[in-house]
Amino acid sequence: MNAVIEPIIFCICSIAIFFSWLQFHRKFPFALFNPLLLSVISVVLILFLLEIDYSRYMTGGEWISAFIEPGVVALGYPLYKQMHLISRLWRTLIGACCLASLCALTINVLFAKALGIDEWAIRSLATLNITTAIAMETSAEIGGSAALAAVAVMIAGFTGSAFGMLLMSVLKIKNMRAVGLAFGSASHALGAATIARTSMEASAYASTALILCAIVTAIVAPIYIPFLLSL
Repeated sequence: MNAVIEPIIFCICSIAIFFSWLQFHRKFPFALFNPLLLSVISVVLILFLLEIDYSRYMTGGEWISAFIEPGVVALGYPLYKQMHLISRLWRTLIGACCLASLCALTINVLFAKALGIDEWAIRSLATLNITTAIAMETSAEIGGSAALAAVAVMIAGFTGSAFGMLLMSVLKIKNMRAVGLAFGSASHALGAATIARTSMEASAYASTALILCAIVTAIVAPIYIPFLLSL
């Protein structure tokens, strides 16, 4: 019976923790009070304090993980709603996303090299700006660690969703198309989901950037990253 009840309890508790922090964030909309980030920290602390093994927790946590792919697909809805606008700018969007992908790879690799990080770790961290599944596969293909790539993607997503709007405000960027492209190209699904609460137009452009940057990076990274490492 525990094999059935325990996963249900873990799943319900995880959802309850997230919605609790979501309500907290609505009352205190500070950048650091990102509900997803605080939920992850809360779950980690609970598992640590109660000495619950991660694999045991994931018997219920994997039910939530199963909704990641449908959640990413759902981001296509605002893209569909704004398709009449995006179709007019497809050349600009492709160019912007290609440039964003190349800039992200270049900065990630060269900055990591300057810090003296091991090459295998650089190959794992270089793809942090794209969605988890593609980043893991791409990093593994070029000799990196898929697990480390997943962690890097998570950090990039949390950082963008927590501080992205603050950065846009500091830089006085108010054009929702530009904001959406920035979130989608730098913080993938988490960024796109965050900006969706602010603007459907920005969410559509974020979804577009998310998709295009993932495709470009998956194609370019296996060739471009070894080239950067050879410099």
